[in-house]
Amino acid sequence: MTVSVDAGRCIACGMCAYAAPEVFRLEGSASRVIAQPEGKSPRVRDAANGCPVNAISISK
Repeated sequence: MTVSVDAGRCIACGMCAYAAPEVFRLEGSASRVIAQPEGKSPRVRDAANGCPVNAISISK
């Protein structure tokens, strides 16, 4: 699984960093990926599904 955040869409609500702090970190006005998850991570999927502006994308 590869995760990315569209900084142009991100509103820095912080939900992703709360759901998966090992993968996401808030920096300034956007979240960024600090480490790719190993294997399938339900917490990362929850973060992507919960993003209010759909700024998180996951590819296989």
